[in-house]
Amino acid sequence: MVHPPDGKSAAWGLLCAALVLSWQALTVRYNYAGNWSGLYCTGANVRIPPALAGENIYRVGNPNGWDGQFYHLIAHDPLAAHGMSKYIDLPRLRYRRILIPGLAWLLALSDGEHIDTAYRAVVLLFFGLGAYWLSSLAALYGHSRAWSLAFVCTRAAIVSMDRMALDVGLAAFVMAFAVYSRNDEAGWKLFPVLALAALVRDTGLLLVAAYCLWLLVRKRVRRAVIFAAAALPTLAWYTYIALQTPPPAHGRRIAPPLSGVLDRLVHPMTYPFSPVANSVIQGFDYLAVAGILLALAIAFPVARKTGFSSRGWAMVLFVLLGVFVWQPGDWVEAYDYGRILSPLLILLALEPLDQFAWLPLAPLCLVLPRCVFQMAPQALAVLRGVAGLAKLH
Repeated sequence: MVHPPDGKSAAWGLLCAALVLSWQALTVRYNYAGNWSGLYCTGANVRIPPALAGENIYRVGNPNGWDGQFYHLIAHDPLAAHGMSKYIDLPRLRYRRILIPGLAWLLALSDGEHIDTAYRAVVLLFFGLGAYWLSSLAALYGHSRAWSLAFVCTRAAIVSMDRMALDVGLAAFVMAFAVYSRNDEAGWKLFPVLALAALVRDTGLLLVAAYCLWLLVRKRVRRAVIFAAAALPTLAWYTYIALQTPPPAHGRRIAPPLSGVLDRLVHPMTYPFSPVANSVIQGFDYLAVAGILLALAIAFPVARKTGFSSRGWAMVLFVLLGVFVWQPGDWVEAYDYGRILSPLLILLALEPLDQFAWLPLAPLCLVLPRCVFQMAPQALAVLRGVAGLAKLH
């Protein structure tokens, strides 16, 4: 049985969104000179479309920037009808992930002057929703609703808070998936969750597949067909985008098992710092890799312990993704550690809500320090700025 929404969970969701907004306001002031576009992490060498020349987009020191810069452009041209795709590195792939940029465009009523504000508002909305669903889940298992604030500790939430990534949207829908499919008695609310999750990122389709697989195993074919239709909006959108964007230069292939994670173990990332500093950072990198390997190792036993519930099937599918699709070269930046497997880390971490155990929590705990360490310079700048402001008063 799925309980109706409650005001207490909504309040915790609002608090979570408010805390994220407060952090963003501080880091924008003390790290980006008050320019909110700094959150997109636009690279120094990235071309800016002439239509956005008046936005005074903040450039970061990294020449290539990060993904948020491209979804910013998509929000200004969600139908790929005005040439923004020419300024996007992988236009067909990125345009498939339309939900957050598209919602920003709708919220701004297609007014270019308000799209950036709307984009940030949509990201905050998903922080609120993720905390709301986590609060509901915690309460259903008899835990404090304050655990809802732990949503910001997921790797997907951190990168979205810091760089306007889309990951927070899928993370929020994973929380909803856990709520509405618990005990595998999903109500009508699960259908839109699945449909929208697939439009956030392509990996959201795995949630659709997981639920349908669970239904088919139980010979509930009619219901499986109904819920498989949740993928239709995404497939229709992919068809449209295929007509609007050029094909990728290199198609993605099935990789040798575990080649992506093992490549990072054999070829650790290097940093332009002192040997001691590099050793410390690489230590956190190895810790994150260990977390991913642990997640891949324990997911099947945890799924079996759930009786291969729909959540268990989702874990299995994300393991297959990590083993066979994650390729060497996919981890090129600190925030890439665990990114594609964020839903797996979340699903594992949610299992102890029912019957507490440390092991399913361990992968998330091992990946988290590297993400936090990445934000340390920003945090120090904020602390110095706030301390200086306090001295003035």
